[in-house]
Amino acid sequence: MIGEVVVIGGLNLRDGVRIEEYDRLGERMYNIVSGLPGFLSVKSFKADDGEELTVFRFASEEALEVWRTHPEHIEAMKRGHAEFYASGRLQICKVIREVGPFEHA
Repeated sequence: MIGEVVVIGGLNLRDGVRIEEYDRLGERMYNIVSGLPGFLSVKSFKADDGEELTVFRFASEEALEVWRTHPEHIEAMKRGHAEFYASGRLQICKVIREVGPFEHA
């Protein structure tokens, strides 16, 4: 969708992270974001080098801003930097062109 906002997060976990706690926090954040107007989807992948890649899709910058400023999300981000992440990067992108969807027979 033209104008859609895509957030690409590449994160590396610290050694010794309590995975159960990290997953629990992630599940809570998903439960919040998936209920917000303008949230479209999120998918996560783990690369061979251990980096976690997460792709969020929002209908607009305004929808992303609601998520970015959600009080529980702000606290989770602080906790992520303090407890879980060794390094990372977020890229916020706006869709300027789209091809598809398409299917091959």
